[in-house]
Amino acid sequence: MRPIDKGEAPNVRFHRYQDAEACLEERIGAYCSYCEFPIQHVPEVEHKEAKARGGDRLAWSNLLLSCKYCNARKSDIVSAGEKERYIWPDEEDTFHCFSYSGDIPKLNEDYLMMKGPAVRKRAENLYQMVKLENIPRSPQDKDRRYARRSYARRCAEQCRTAWEKVMNSGEREEYFNLMLELAKATGFFSVWMDVFQGDGIVRQGLIGAFKGTRREYCE
Repeated sequence: MRPIDKGEAPNVRFHRYQDAEACLEERIGAYCSYCEFPIQHVPEVEHKEAKARGGDRLAWSNLLLSCKYCNARKSDIVSAGEKERYIWPDEEDTFHCFSYSGDIPKLNEDYLMMKGPAVRKRAENLYQMVKLENIPRSPQDKDRRYARRSYARRCAEQCRTAWEKVMNSGEREEYFNLMLELAKATGFFSVWMDVFQGDGIVRQGLIGAFKGTRREYCE
């Protein structure tokens, strides 16, 4: 899960929480803060502590961008005062809490073992709340996260194969830039970072390409 830096609250007064959309998108890109889905239509401004259960409607610290799939599953589960039961991508190192070695994200047990049972439980709570492991089993389940994540992995794997062929050629820079543009278009930052494990050049490029990524947690 991409760790993000929203920065300080903008010097703008929001009259509605939806007004924060443009500022959030400018700071962290049009990607779901939870599953990393590229949001191609209108991003949903999401409240970490649900506004329907006492969460602050306008506080910058309580707002994230979400895809409709994660937002619908999270719903109003988190009441005001319950935020500490979960780990949040704009507050902590969520990058190492989850593994993206396959098409279904998993808890990174090796890392979480080092962090202790309290952190593991908070990571598990978030994982289960937005149902990152969901695979649609029927036509009624319209969740596209699994399919789009799988597509992003295929693109990343094909790019790595091609990159290894051109990285020492005159086409290197052009292909590198095209690859980063494709990564931004397909989304799922953590999938691309997983595919390019061991390639510091591309991983640094990905961190820079996805604006608002907390570099210190991904290096």
